[in-house]
Amino acid sequence: MYYFIVNPQSSNGRGRKIWDKVLRHLNKTKNASNFEAYITEKSGDAREFAHQLSLKCQDAKTITVIGGEGTLNEVVDGINMDSNRISIAYIPTKTDNDIARSFRRKYNLKAQLKRLFTDSDEILLDYGVLNCPSMNRRFAISSGAGIDAAIFNDLYDAKCRSGKRSRRFFQLRKLLYIKTFMREFFKVKPTKGYVVLDGEKKHEFNNILFISAHVHPYEGGYKVCPDASGEDGCLDVCIVSTRHKWRLLWIMFSSVYGQHVTRTGVHLYRCREIEVHTNKPLPVHVDGESAGKQSDFTLNCIPKKLKLRL
Repeated sequence: MYYFIVNPQSSNGRGRKIWDKVLRHLNKTKNASNFEAYITEKSGDAREFAHQLSLKCQDAKTITVIGGEGTLNEVVDGINMDSNRISIAYIPTKTDNDIARSFRRKYNLKAQLKRLFTDSDEILLDYGVLNCPSMNRRFAISSGAGIDAAIFNDLYDAKCRSGKRSRRFFQLRKLLYIKTFMREFFKVKPTKGYVVLDGEKKHEFNNILFISAHVHPYEGGYKVCPDASGEDGCLDVCIVSTRHKWRLLWIMFSSVYGQHVTRTGVHLYRCREIEVHTNKPLPVHVDGESAGKQSDFTLNCIPKKLKLRL
C-alpha cells in the first residue's frame, strides 16, 4: 500500500498538477488501486494526516509528500517518531528547494516515481525541535529568529492577502521578496541577548540581527550554514550580530554562495542544543512557518530518527 499526503494548492496549484500526473502513472501500473491519498485543505491538515498514519503503526509505511517545505514540515512535525516504521518520500512542488539543494540533486518527477515504486536508497537524517513556552515544533531544515523569520512571516501574509491561487503573487515573488527584505531591513533594530551551547558555553551579543539553526545548509536558497550535514547529530548555528546594520546586506549577498562565513559580525557554532535568550521578543520560524514572537527558546537536534527515501 502506498500513502500520499498532497497539498494541491502548493506553488500556485502545481501540487494538483503533479498529483494528476502521479494518478496517471498509477493507473498504468498494477498499483492502480493500491494507494491511499490524503488531500489537504487548510494549514494543519498534513500534520493531522501524518499523525493518523503513523499512530500505532504495525507495518512499514512510506508516506509520499507532494507539496512545499511547509507541507513537509507539517508531516515531519506530525509523525509519531516512537514508531520506527515510517519513511518519507518527498516530491517538491518547487524546483528551488532547500532539501534538493542539500543533496545536490534536481528532482525529476519521472525519476522520483520510478524510485518510489522500486527499491531505493533510504537514509536516516537528523531533525530539529523548537521548544518554547507556547509550543514545541519539529523542523526538517532550519529554524531561526530575527529578520529572516520576519521576512517569512510577511511573505506568508502577502500570499494570504493575494489569495491561495493568485498567479500574480507567484509571478512577482522575487520582486516581493526584495521589497519585503528592504522593508524589514529598515525596520529591524538589533537586540541584546545571549546563547548557551550544550548547557555549558555562554556567548553574549549586543547587536543580534538574526539567529539561524540548521540541520541542512540552506534556508530560502541562502547557504547560511555551509557545513551542516543532516547526518552528524548536530545543529549548525549562524548568528549575525553587528551594530553596523548595512553590513547585513553584504552578508546576505555573500551567503548565497556560503562566502559570508569570514565576514565581520558572523558567528558560526556547532552544538546539539542551543538556548536563546533575547532582551525583546523576536519573530521565530520553523522551516519558514511562523512560530510567533519569542524571547526565550531552545533548539535541539534529534539524531538519525527521520527516514527519507531518496
